[in-house]
Amino acid sequence: MSTPASTLWQSRFEVPAAAVETFLVALDGEAMSVAAFEEPAPDGAPGERWRIELLHQTEPDRRALVARLAPLAERSGVGRIDLTVRPLRATDWLVLNAQHFPPQEVGRFWIHGSHIQAPPPADRVPIELDAGLAFGSGEHASTRGCLLALDRLARRRRFRRVLDLGCGSGILAIAAAKCWPARLVAADNDPVAVRVAAENAARNGVAGRVRHVVSEGYASPLIRASGAYDLILANILADPLCALARDLGRHLAPGGVAILAGLLDRQARAVIDAHRQAQLALRRQIALGPWVTLVLAKRRA
Repeated sequence: MSTPASTLWQSRFEVPAAAVETFLVALDGEAMSVAAFEEPAPDGAPGERWRIELLHQTEPDRRALVARLAPLAERSGVGRIDLTVRPLRATDWLVLNAQHFPPQEVGRFWIHGSHIQAPPPADRVPIELDAGLAFGSGEHASTRGCLLALDRLARRRRFRRVLDLGCGSGILAIAAAKCWPARLVAADNDPVAVRVAAENAARNGVAGRVRHVVSEGYASPLIRASGAYDLILANILADPLCALARDLGRHLAPGGVAILAGLLDRQARAVIDAHRQAQLALRRQIALGPWVTLVLAKRRA
């Protein structure tokens, strides 16, 4: 069967309820999105089976995916995994987008796709994002933790210079731009993500205050020229966070705040210790399931 080059693909399988977290954590980053849906029992009672769905930009390698799932199944005591892989037609994508990404309230923010026509709730800050080719539509715990941290900061302080490093879809830069009249830089090492983030900033009316750049870490001249930042957002992964800790310390102004995410609770200590060496101290920790968001502040001169 031939499919258009732009067709998205879906893989799906079922696991017992007790195994859902193991699969979601392990498969994070394996696809454009990973989601779990409870399968109700025939009598309408809560089901013991959950359906896990992965959304892929291109047709996944079925054998490689089966091999990836096998040790997870063994670790969780799950029997045989019945994997289904199929292309999604345009109509399937619209339905899937609505299923996977219903409107979400995270602190003051109301994140919704373009398929949502209802007005935002009162006293909420709307952010319009569709699931796409860049990470960050508000459903993942690491993104939610960052948004909750931004919500808390917005009640207490104003920021003027903000950097979103590893911006993905640009959701955090958009959220920050809607909290403060700040000048922002959004950077990612993926050119597709940078393009998507710029499009999303324009869609949300903040393009005039957010500059987008492709950069490996802090290497871009734009990042260096725009600092020192009083707020740095980095929702990436634990290892690169540790590796970039000294650079973050150099680019963060004295008294500035850093919001770090993309790490599991067992990785938090290493990230905190790396940033302590860069003169930052932990101020708050937000735990959502196994995922942790850290709020740190740099010592004042």
